[in-house]
Amino acid sequence: MTQRTARQWIINGVLIVITLSFLGVSIAPLIGGLFAPPNQQAANSNQNTSEQERIKIQIEGFEAVLKSDPKNQTALIGLVNLRNQLGKVKETIEPLQTLSDTFPDTPEYRMTLAKTYLELKDTKNAVAEYRKILTTKPGYIPALQSIVGLELNDKRPEAAIGLLLDTLKTAETANKIQANSVDTASVRWILGEVYRQQNRLDDSIATYDQMIKENPKDFRPYVGKAQLKQVQGKDDEAKKLFDKGLELAPADFKDEVKRLAALSPQKQPNSNSTQSPSSTSDTPTKKP
Repeated sequence: MTQRTARQWIINGVLIVITLSFLGVSIAPLIGGLFAPPNQQAANSNQNTSEQERIKIQIEGFEAVLKSDPKNQTALIGLVNLRNQLGKVKETIEPLQTLSDTFPDTPEYRMTLAKTYLELKDTKNAVAEYRKILTTKPGYIPALQSIVGLELNDKRPEAAIGLLLDTLKTAETANKIQANSVDTASVRWILGEVYRQQNRLDDSIATYDQMIKENPKDFRPYVGKAQLKQVQGKDDEAKKLFDKGLELAPADFKDEVKRLAALSPQKQPNSNSTQSPSSTSDTPTKKP
């Protein structure tokens, strides 16, 4: 493998991490505000007996409320949190399902349900929950991004691409029914990233060009094209595109653009490398 190819994998890995930040959304804050973080929940083994007894009493209280009011939002959320604290992740499925079905306009509940299925190694049901969100909110980026990530992890890039293309095809109709329900620019950004990761450079460039055509002031396609030029060794073109992206980027994203620009590979002769891309320390692990 050439050093340039290894560098390409590093760049690819970095963009996997920043894709959601460039979309301007993050799943973690949405879920974290509602439910206790799973990593903290796993610490139940350190709880003393009196603490666990206190939690069990609270659970019984919420269960009593739900007997008379099965859709009580506060009790359902409390039950999920407390069962998680005891490490009973599987027992959170039922109240999460009730929350998801009762409050369909709060997709964070179903996102948390899908995440819980993933924790339980039940990918099939997780994907089903993500797709339920998309039936009513076809442009909900966290759900789209999650399905795309799972499809890519399963080595099904065409399925991921198909989902994104279908979303774009139906976007006009969806936006007529509910204004701005599908952010086509963000969907195209994800599509361009998938194409780039699959080494379909022409398709990726065409997608970024379409974004620029639709909104010349969107900084993301300039950054995407700049990365492609990096990989191709066209450093001068990459610099111009990065400069344009940096000029247009909101203040919150300028540091990321600068960091990516600094990753531009140096021109050097090809040489063999025994290090595999997956073992490169700079390449983050991709998560759904």
